[in-house]
Amino acid sequence: MKVHPLCDPPALSLAQALAEFEAPFTYPLGPDKFFRITHGADYTLFFRAQGEGACFIAEHQDQVVGSLGTVVRRLWMPGGVERRVAYLGDLKIAPGARGGVVLARLARAAQAWLRPKVDAGFGVVMGGTSLTPEAYTNRAGIPAFQEVGRLTILRAAVSGRATRDDDNSFFTAPASGLACYQRLSRDRYACPVGQPEMRSQIAPVWLMHPDGAACGLLEDTRKAKRLVVSDGAELLSAHLSCFACDTVSAGAQLIGCALRRATELGLPGLFVAIPELDAKALRASLAQVEGLAILAAPAIIYGTGLEAGAWHINTSEI
Repeated sequence: MKVHPLCDPPALSLAQALAEFEAPFTYPLGPDKFFRITHGADYTLFFRAQGEGACFIAEHQDQVVGSLGTVVRRLWMPGGVERRVAYLGDLKIAPGARGGVVLARLARAAQAWLRPKVDAGFGVVMGGTSLTPEAYTNRAGIPAFQEVGRLTILRAAVSGRATRDDDNSFFTAPASGLACYQRLSRDRYACPVGQPEMRSQIAPVWLMHPDGAACGLLEDTRKAKRLVVSDGAELLSAHLSCFACDTVSAGAQLIGCALRRATELGLPGLFVAIPELDAKALRASLAQVEGLAILAAPAIIYGTGLEAGAWHINTSEI
């Protein structure tokens, strides 16, 4: 078995092998549905759009048996100081290779690449995942990853006909939107967005509540990552990255505005990550909106070299 880093678009043969490798992996979407992920021909684009990205690919007898994506990216700490940290995601191991050396080999290769660049890192694990980082870190030289935060991942969709809204008062300039996001994230960890134009088919657009109490960046990931549901159709969705709010009402209004805009652009769903402590109130506010369907899933942030706290994370980068 060999493990090698992949920092650029793969050759056609490897791209095809990666597509075959990731096709069987599925994830729940509500009680009766599931979806799978496809990264398309450029497997690493999803990670390069976040920062300095590298995927580690394990191959055995000319077949892909494991993958791990890593990024050296920016992270705002509580208090506003910026650090470069590692983000780890898309860990997959073929069923026949589980329980062997693939995980350890992937982790060691990623650690060797990351160690000179960063001294902290994090990843996001969806609730219900059977094997969490406590089970496979803190051994063989791999740093211990512990729970450092909790999220609720919402997918909002229009269940009936969307209400047209010509109010453009929420649209704002990128500099204003980013400044609002940093201000509203001052007591939390926050992920400033990488290069959304690399992964988004729609033109990314910043939104800000007129009174500055909420903000977000509307984008998608369809150039770099698509979701395919069990019947083979694509789950068309936008993402509200850099979402933060001071008040529940402002946050709900901004999500509603983003969903209307996404629907007009042919994306009838909207993903957004909410810190767990804010999720209950925000879901209750959104539940009062007529014609809006909400799916929610828990997620846990695991980190090393970081303290526990509240997090603002972009679903476009999970």
